[in-house]
Amino acid sequence: MRRPVALPRPACPRPWRLAAVLVLLAAAVPAPVAVARSIEIEDYAVDIRVDGSGGLGITETIRLRFAGQWNGIIRAVPIQNVTSRGEQRHLGFSLEAVTDEAGRALEVKRSRRGADVDLKIRVPGAADAVRTVVIRYRITGGLRFFDDHDELYWNVTGDEWAFPIHAARARIEMPAALVNVRVNAFTGPHGSAERAVRIRVDGVGQGPDDAFVPAGESPPPAAAAHVVEIDSLRPLGIREGLTAAVAWNPGVIRRPSAWMRAVTAWSSWLVGRTLVVAVMAAPLAAFLGMFWTWWRVGRDPRPGPRVVEYEPPDGLGPAEVGTLVDSRPDVRDIMAGLVDAAVKGVVRIRETVPRGWLTHAQHTFELLEPRSRWEQAGIPPSGRALLGGMFAAADGAAGGDGVIESVRSEHLAESFYVHLPKIRDTIYADLLGRRYYVSRPDTTMANYLAGGALAGLAVGAVGWLVLAQSAAGADGGGIALAVGLGVATFLAVAPFALLMPARTIAGARARDKVRGFEEFLRRVEQHRLESLPLTPDLFERFLPYAMALGVERRWARAFAGVCTQPPAWYVGDGPSDTFDPGGFTSRLGVMAAKTGEAMTSSPRSSGDSGFGSGFDGGGGGFSGGGDGGGGGSGW
Repeated sequence: MRRPVALPRPACPRPWRLAAVLVLLAAAVPAPVAVARSIEIEDYAVDIRVDGSGGLGITETIRLRFAGQWNGIIRAVPIQNVTSRGEQRHLGFSLEAVTDEAGRALEVKRSRRGADVDLKIRVPGAADAVRTVVIRYRITGGLRFFDDHDELYWNVTGDEWAFPIHAARARIEMPAALVNVRVNAFTGPHGSAERAVRIRVDGVGQGPDDAFVPAGESPPPAAAAHVVEIDSLRPLGIREGLTAAVAWNPGVIRRPSAWMRAVTAWSSWLVGRTLVVAVMAAPLAAFLGMFWTWWRVGRDPRPGPRVVEYEPPDGLGPAEVGTLVDSRPDVRDIMAGLVDAAVKGVVRIRETVPRGWLTHAQHTFELLEPRSRWEQAGIPPSGRALLGGMFAAADGAAGGDGVIESVRSEHLAESFYVHLPKIRDTIYADLLGRRYYVSRPDTTMANYLAGGALAGLAVGAVGWLVLAQSAAGADGGGIALAVGLGVATFLAVAPFALLMPARTIAGARARDKVRGFEEFLRRVEQHRLESLPLTPDLFERFLPYAMALGVERRWARAFAGVCTQPPAWYVGDGPSDTFDPGGFTSRLGVMAAKTGEAMTSSPRSSGDSGFGSGFDGGGGGFSGGGDGGGGGSGW
């Protein structure tokens, strides 16, 4: 039997040999080449033309070297800033053109970011190439005016560029009529006072160390314009810039009025801001929308001719008559209903005057008829709700003096107010049941007021999101304007909310009759009829309606000498032989005012006041100063 032959095992490489092989393989594989991506500004040339109106025409010619793949650049132009004195400056900005060196238009998207207008410029072929971008725009409000001179203080290149600037220069052309032109210029980062510049004024060169180089007090040159040329003597690093300051004697450039400064400030806010314009137009849009809505659905039918009426329309109670006039049941209407119940013998009003100085009359209301007889006595639903809230024992039996229950006006304070909603509900239910309104007036008003409040909040919120992004947002101006727009939107809606409860045709006709009845109450002496003589009964019968319509004094004046005895339903301390309808009406008005105040008062909430406590007890110029400036980046 043959023995199996043992085969040799394959040699296993040692660890150090394996590591050596991996190192050799890694060295043989070429490493990825890092792609450099950068932008440098080879030349930044700015031409500025100052015209006689104070406007600035600016042309920036920027030659850029792109390394790697780029889409273009973003040029940020500030149009709002704060001076060294803390003054807010707003510049008007108008973009005229963005082209290449051959004059071909470049695609640009303009947007607003804080205090800057951002120009996002697409540069074709911006990949390992040199390209030139030419930006032309106009600035208003760019000059500064002082008592002894006018001044252009302009940050020529801006000191916020993310790339270096190898060469920077500015050419400033001004009207030849300017006198005593002085020039200064600065280089370096923001705040630097370095003057690494060469200045030429009207072709005359100046040294780099001179400050505020004058052009002389001599008459203006024969040339068409003053020309100032400024060149930086060194390259500018990242976030370094060139700033020019040119001054001249005042009197040539027309200084802007306060109105024009305000217009410039507003235009600087609105430039490039479609959404801002929409937000700021919201109050006007709300007003126009509400006016259109009121015109379509909120107006009453056309009123008919006013004809004198000698009875309230359709048997309406005083509270309902007063409510139909203005669509709101107020305290005067409710108190007129209480007097109506007294006139109909259900309630007696007792007035007492305590002895002593500085005392006021007190009023007690005595219930004479039980609840079961109120409707039979002609008390309308709102009056029955009023009496039910005043007298808890309205179903009880009368006492020996015929009084079922009595209550003093001061005892209604801080307790009766819970019954007011029910009284208002019954008034509206009566008017709706007669089809005088399509819907409850108070609900209609509340819905439109709520809509106006929501619209105001929405405009304020959107306005805050939009306006607070401006430079004004830094000092609260954008937020304040947003709040103002929200309030203005609400105020544009609120007046219409009070007008929106429209009466039906039947309601409008009933209101016409109420106006005719009011005319009778107001001029009763002129409308005396044989069938309607002036009697004490007539005085008492229509007195509650006169109170509801606010003509009770005129009504009482007509009955002077006719009514000589106080009514049985009002018991007072004064002698009966001195009764006067006018004085009685005044006392009745005092009662209504005091009782109405008590009825509407509610208890104060308990707790603290909301305040907790744990115990008792102008310098010189510099680079980056002035207007203009900004910077840019690539994209």
